[in-house]
Amino acid sequence: MKKIIVFAAVLFSLVGCAEKPAPITARASKDPKIAAIEDRISKTTPEGKQIIATVQAMKPEVNEQLSTKTLTEMVDEYAKNKGAYNITPIGWEASQKKLLPGEKAGRWKVAFSYQDWQKQLLTAEWEFNADTKKLYPFEKDNAPGFFSSEGGEKKGKK
Repeated sequence: MKKIIVFAAVLFSLVGCAEKPAPITARASKDPKIAAIEDRISKTTPEGKQIIATVQAMKPEVNEQLSTKTLTEMVDEYAKNKGAYNITPIGWEASQKKLLPGEKAGRWKVAFSYQDWQKQLLTAEWEFNADTKKLYPFEKDNAPGFFSSEGGEKKGKK
């Protein structure tokens, strides 16, 4: 009798499993903050994308000192070579600022969004002056970190 009950239970469970649940069509919900950043990034104009490409190949200037590495090299360094402290890049965006008196080409705000090793969302912002072709940090907390003096000339007595 026990065998029949066990057999019936197994048979009943198999029949019940024949009905498959509907496939999940919606992706897991994305962090709304990341979605907002990606939305801003997608609104970058073609001209803004050209500015981003230009800026990524530039060496930022901090306190009138030129970095020894480009922004792309620094982002790669932080994303790939910091072990447990690696950052996770989200993307780049650029927007043109209002022209100041005497400017011809204007200035651009260029922002790089990323997650740090603690999964905090951070943004580093630079200002690119198209007239002077200079790139410098716009905010004081994150952008100056993407600067390198490694391999630079030593100043002082020889």
